[in-house]
Amino acid sequence: MKVSNLLLYVLVCLGLALGVWNLFSEREEIVYVDTAKLFQKYSEAVKVNKKLEEETKKYEGNIDTLMQEIQTALKNYELSGSKLDAAGRAKQERLITEKQSDLQRYQSAVKEKLEKQRQQEFSGVVNTINGFLKEYGKRKGYRMILIANPAGTIAYAKEGTDITDDIIEELNKKSNP
Repeated sequence: MKVSNLLLYVLVCLGLALGVWNLFSEREEIVYVDTAKLFQKYSEAVKVNKKLEEETKKYEGNIDTLMQEIQTALKNYELSGSKLDAAGRAKQERLITEKQSDLQRYQSAVKEKLEKQRQQEFSGVVNTINGFLKEYGKRKGYRMILIANPAGTIAYAKEGTDITDDIIEELNKKSNP
């Protein structure tokens, strides 16, 4: 009877030891991804940024042209202002005011259009990243993947918990096979 109690005791201790070892051997780490770095180095995000920069430059050229037209109209008004009668001055002033209004409307429309385009273009990139992070986290056995952004949502992280470079590498491999 004594041997069986001892055997039972050893089996219970062994079971507890295996349970504790199993509990701590799982890789339920909490890691994070730096979104600023991710959006600078993920090839699909880089493509979207480049496309948006080109669109912005195109609109900036149009804005510059409108501003030059206003400056030309102002110079003409200054040069010919004393030679014009009241009706002529009023006409020139209306022309300048109309051009300034056109510029303001155009700038507002461009800003709104670029913002919508930015949201549309990046929604696909963000969806791809989010889907990948879920799959990656499950595959690697992480408890949680946090997102660090430029606003500083993570004040401190132990070295080795930033998985951004691994994420960028795998995402870029997937998008450029």
